[in-house]
Amino acid sequence: MGSDNTEYDSGEGFSHMEMSSTLIDCLRMALRPLVKFCLRNAFGLQDFLESAKVVFIDVAAEEMRRSEEKVNISRLSVITGVHRKDAVRIYREKDIDDTSSRFTSRVINQWRKDVRFLDKSRRPRVLSFEGEGSDFSKLVNLVSTDLHPGTVLFDLERLGSIERTKTGLKLKVRAYVPRHNPKEGFRMLGADTQDLMEAVQENIFSETDELPNYHAKVVYDNVDASDIPKIRKWLFDRASAFHQRALDHLAKYDLDVYPNKKKKGGKRVVLGLFSRS
Repeated sequence: MGSDNTEYDSGEGFSHMEMSSTLIDCLRMALRPLVKFCLRNAFGLQDFLESAKVVFIDVAAEEMRRSEEKVNISRLSVITGVHRKDAVRIYREKDIDDTSSRFTSRVINQWRKDVRFLDKSRRPRVLSFEGEGSDFSKLVNLVSTDLHPGTVLFDLERLGSIERTKTGLKLKVRAYVPRHNPKEGFRMLGADTQDLMEAVQENIFSETDELPNYHAKVVYDNVDASDIPKIRKWLFDRASAFHQRALDHLAKYDLDVYPNKKKKGGKRVVLGLFSRS
């Protein structure tokens, strides 16, 4: 490694300047779907820049807190390049975020994988829901104590995810799908995008012979339109079945579902599936 940063070799034959240029190209490629989203929804450059400022400040503050560093306006401005006046406006402005949909998704997932809420066939069982000590209240409180079970119940009913029966609440969906809920749908997209980008980076910079993450894509571009519906159904059925197998298998290692005092936990495992036709 040379002492001059401009001549730094990454180990793959890249100088510092070449690596910076490559990363800028990657950034522009990653921005293309975001720009398309903006143009299709009549958002201009100023809308994009304002949103970028908010996200830069939010992520920088989050990273500083994670590193146990003191968060202040001067540091946020220097790290992000956001003007101090904007940093003050954004960081000190307290917006109320609608988190009910995120809780709804987590409650459904917990219901489907936690053995305490499954029947003998390992299917989500019908839960009592009246009173603070009900099965449903216990389920919600396992996910978070910040949201009242009644609020989650209302959201699940609004989405058509559950059914009230004579014996209790019955789960009707396999997984949470935010149809007709753009805010939550794109929130999930943002989380998925972050996981994908980090997985790809881990593959690129991995020092082991075996890639740490699976990343593949299948594309065929000369398919008749009449075949699309059955292809969609085939993909959906297979992906759904695999998702269920993965859910059942990975749940065995989750210490929230199967507590084990001998293990520390804290690590995150993500499997993302999608199809588009």
